[in-house]
Amino acid sequence: MCLFNAIVQRDFMKNNIKRILIKLSGEALSSGSISGVFDFPTIKKICTNVKNVLDNGVKVSIVVGGGNIVRGRELINGEVIKRRETADSVGMLATSVNGLLLAEMFYGLSVDTAVLAPISMPFGIGNSNAREIEENNEKLIIFVCGAGMPYFSTDTISVINAIRTKSDVLLKATNVDGVYNKDPKKHSDAIHIPSISYKRALQENITVMDRASFAIAEENDLPIMIFSIKEENCFLNVLNGDLKHSIIL
Repeated sequence: MCLFNAIVQRDFMKNNIKRILIKLSGEALSSGSISGVFDFPTIKKICTNVKNVLDNGVKVSIVVGGGNIVRGRELINGEVIKRRETADSVGMLATSVNGLLLAEMFYGLSVDTAVLAPISMPFGIGNSNAREIEENNEKLIIFVCGAGMPYFSTDTISVINAIRTKSDVLLKATNVDGVYNKDPKKHSDAIHIPSISYKRALQENITVMDRASFAIAEENDLPIMIFSIKEENCFLNVLNGDLKHSIIL
């Protein structure tokens, strides 16, 4: 297994990666914030790390979540919000706030950015149809509002948009440095898994992303890299193979 992992890592890293999609959780934007919503030094660091990737000739798209503002599913308590459709709509709108904030931060770093959504939105947010994606191909694209309909996770729409933008790999930045056989925060003997197939991830119920995400990624031969967002220059370093991570393919 160790030899297999080494071969997978080597063969993947030697490929010329031209475009990536980053799945960025809303919680990543609130790290250390007293308000629990935005931590601007952290947001600037994330945007600077993305710019480092752009400066190395790799095109980037981002799917951003809204969990720092509100997680839609957590609103369903049977008292105020009873319908999943409403809860998911609130969560999708929260992602648009994060997308606009990221775009403004990138503007300050002289990065040309387009914010796209699958539903009609104000504030200069475009539509994420195929034509708009193609027309904004040279820009940093930030996708907001999920799939524009309930019952789809941000993980799933990240995989779908990675395929739509013809990305070579999906980068999922998390609070842990890869895939483990059990939760490393709860178990000190958890074993890091450098590479794993989609079939095995589904069989062993690996929960770093949902099952629908794995199924769509496997069908379209899309690799997913899992790594820690807390590391310095994490996006570029993981692409260069200089950061601990896991690959699902």
